[in-house]
Amino acid sequence: MNWQEFFSMGDHGLYVWWSYGLTLLTILLLLLLFNVYRRKLLVKIKMQQQEQSLKARVVKTENVSG
Repeated sequence: MNWQEFFSMGDHGLYVWWSYGLTLLTILLLLLLFNVYRRKLLVKIKMQQQEQSLKARVVKTENVSG
């Protein structure tokens, strides 16, 4: 068996290799989108934590001065 026979896969090579390529592209796209979503979620969580911390400081200073 030579490489040309391997890649042609009995005249089904075009379908097989396009399928592999499309599958790989889809998986890479999903990983990329997951990382983008993860970063946005982490930024949102950090902002919420800062907001809660600020609210806690305001309440604490109101209790001290009130």
